[in-house]
Amino acid sequence: MSCSPALLFTACSHSTVVPDELPLAVAAVWHRTSFDRPPVSAAPDPVPHSAVKQFQSATYEGPGKLGVRIYVLDSPAAALDLSQRWAPPADTVFFNVGRFFVVMNWQDADRKALQAFSSDLQMRLGKAKQGT
Repeated sequence: MSCSPALLFTACSHSTVVPDELPLAVAAVWHRTSFDRPPVSAAPDPVPHSAVKQFQSATYEGPGKLGVRIYVLDSPAAALDLSQRWAPPADTVFFNVGRFFVVMNWQDADRKALQAFSSDLQMRLGKAKQGT
């Protein structure tokens, strides 16, 4: 999306470029094995369905198995509020970047590889948030 300087802080500041789907490979060692866009009503996390604009789910294999769910919420404030109040179950982490709220759960995964996955995905979503 291209915006004129006059519109930069109005219309464009509220837009978020949503990735078409979660990437095929993340952090060079994680490879996507499945992808889905289930209905929001099928979301397993305690995310307010009324705030969800898009929901994606994927699984990855690498140094372990990893499930990833990404929610595009109606505002960055909703994602921040959710990240401040949500308590994840065991073997699950979450983060927010702008309107994105991401939940990752794993099985027998290497901690450094998980951190690399999380950092790589946060960077990609940060770029999507900025529209680059």
